[in-house]
Amino acid sequence: MRGWAALLVLALAGCVPAGSLPPGAASGVRYVVGRPYQAGGIWRYPRERFDYDATGLAATDPRGAGVTADGEAVDPHALAAAHPTLQLPAIARITSLDNGYQVLVRINDRGPADPARLIALTPRAMALLHADDPSALRVRVEVLPAESLQLAASLGGAEAPRLALMLGFVAARWRRGDLTQLHEWGLAGRRFGTVVTWFLLGGDLYT
Repeated sequence: MRGWAALLVLALAGCVPAGSLPPGAASGVRYVVGRPYQAGGIWRYPRERFDYDATGLAATDPRGAGVTADGEAVDPHALAAAHPTLQLPAIARITSLDNGYQVLVRINDRGPADPARLIALTPRAMALLHADDPSALRVRVEVLPAESLQLAASLGGAEAPRLALMLGFVAARWRRGDLTQLHEWGLAGRRFGTVVTWFLLGGDLYT
C-alpha cells in the first residue's frame, strides 16, 4: 500500500529536479511525530508541517554515536539534522543566510538542546554550508513537501500520514489554471486541485 502511495504522490507532485534528489532513509526507519516533551526547561509540541519554512540559528550536532528518534544510527558524516518539532524523517533545504550556500538534509532526530537554536546539523552538513561559526549559523529551513511525503509514504509506523491527506496536500499546491478552459476540469486540472483537496480531506475526516 505504501509503495502505491509513494507512486501517487510522485505522479501528482511531478519529478524531482535533477541534482536535487533527497537523501534516503536507512532500513528500519519509522515515521514519527511523537508526543509533547520537555527539553531545556521548554515544552515542545511535535506536529506535521510539510509546508514548514523558518529562519533562525543552526548549531552543529556534537554526537558521534547513538540512535536517532526515528530509529537510525547517528552518523556525523551523513547529510542529516535534528529539529525539535517536525515530523521525522523530513527532507529539508538548508540555506546559509550568510553566504547563500545550500544543502539538502534528512531531518531524522530531535534537537538541538539549546532552545536558542532552530536546528542542529551534522558536521558534514555544516561543512558544506561553509560556516564561519558552526555554533551559530544563520539559516533558512524549508521542508520540501513532495520529497518528504514520498519518504513518509514509504515508511512504516503508526503515525504515518494517511493517503487522503497526503494527496490533498499535494493537490492544494497544484499550479493554478483558468477554469474557463474545459481541460482544467480534468483530473490533472491545476486550479481543480483545491476542490480535490477539500473532497479528500472531508472523506478522510468522515471515515
